Order: sequence, then C-alpha cells, then structure tokens
Amino acid sequence: MKTNYLKKYIISSYILVWALIIFVAGTASLVFHAPPVIMWIVRNLIAWSPTYLLLIGWKHFRPDKTRTVFVKRCFSGKVKLLPLLCSFALTFGISVLALFIFSVIMGKPMLSYIDFGTTALPLSIFLSFTSGPTGEELGWRGFMREEFNKRYGFLKSSVCQGLVWCFWHTLLWAVDSEFTDWRAIPYIISNIVVITCMTVLMNIFLERDNNLIYSVLLHFGFNIIYVFLEAGIGFFVILIILYLVITPIAIFVRNKTAERFL
Repeated sequence: MKTNYLKKYIISSYILVWALIIFVAGTASLVFHAPPVIMWIVRNLIAWSPTYLLLIGWKHFRPDKTRTVFVKRCFSGKVKLLPLLCSFALTFGISVLALFIFSVIMGKPMLSYIDFGTTALPLSIFLSFTSGPTGEELGWRGFMREEFNKRYGFLKSSVCQGLVWCFWHTLLWAVDSEFTDWRAIPYIISNIVVITCMTVLMNIFLERDNNLIYSVLLHFGFNIIYVFLEAGIGFFVILIILYLVITPIAIFVRNKTAERFL
C-alpha cells in the first residue's frame, strides 16, 4: 500500500502546533507570566513549526528527494519587482480598504482603530515578518501545494490547501482571540473564507513564477496590519465580503490569461 505522505504531514503538523501552543505557549503565559514581547517571540517560534516538521522529519514525507533539491525548487522562479510589490499590496490593500469602509460605517477616523502599542515599530515589523510569513510558507506553499497539485486541478487544490492551513489555526481561535461570545462565529467564518481566498491568490502568483518569496510577501501584507489593529467584528465581516468579491475576479483574470496562451 502506497504511503500517503501528505496525510502524514498534515496530521503531524496539527499535532505539533497544538502541543506547542498548549505546553510551550501555555507554560510561558500561565506559569512564567512572560511579558508581551517574549510571548510574541514564543508565538513566532511556534509559527515555524510547519518548517521544523518538514525539514527535521524530511525522510518521513519526501524519502525520494533531498532537502536541498526541494528548497531550491521552491525558490526557483524568477523574482520580478512589479509582481513582488503587487503580492504585498494586494492583501495589505484589501485590509486597508476593509478598515476604511468599517471606519466610515462607524463614523470614526481610520487611525482610531490602529494602536502601535509599546513595542518599537521596527521590532514589531521584524517580529511580524519572521512569524507566519517566513515560518509557514515552506511547509504550506512549498510541500503541501506540490502534493495537492499532483492530485487536483488549480482551484480544488487551492481550496484544500486553504482549509488545511485555516484549521491549523483552530486552537488559536480559542486562546488568542478577544471574540469569545457570539462574535466568535463571524470571526471563525472570516478566518475560513479569508485564509482560503488568500491561498487561491498566493497560488495564482506561484503558478506564474514558482518562488515562495511571493507568498511570503502576500502573507506579510495580510499579517502586518493585524499587529496594530483594534477593530470590532464588523471589520472582519467586511473583510469576508471583499475577499469573496476580489478572489473570483482574480480567478477569472487568471483563467482568461491562461486561455490567451493556449
């Protein structure tokens, strides 16, 4: 019977991240009462778990290839300045637009929902960049994308990847969110929709030029605003609507572009 390496990796990644959240982050917070910056560093270390798992347990997921060949392939595509800027601007711009709409509805300035906190801005940006954007992509858009693409077409593969990535965050919805009442429902729906749509957008870039730098910047463009954001649940509802409008447009453009070169 042929081993399902993708299934092994997904199950292992879930077990590992949940164990790290409970035993490492939980201990640091509840036992040692670590300050916010230390907890941020701990979360960053946990965010790298898909990469730790893949590289340390490599022989269990890709016994027929070497790590070096795989990593080189993940960054083999050309890096072009305009698409690179667009990958960051796309997700960052959607979040800014959602915040603008939310601020108009609430009748308050956009900046009233931004809190730069006590951590120095350069350090906040650095810690945000070295979290999920650099820590998760080798596993999700590197290994997992390749494996799903072997099985399914572009859209089904992207949705499957998005759902796996989305529910990998499940425990964080409970322990790292202020929305613990009825607002948890639209918040969870937002996570499912937005993360799945983001995966589709990432894969459009990676399909053109197979280089994870694009997905890293797209991921970073999404994450960075949430470092400083203090908005109500209405913001996340607006975000759902925007992604459900923009992602089908991106798919349509992608399909039309593909038809042009057939």
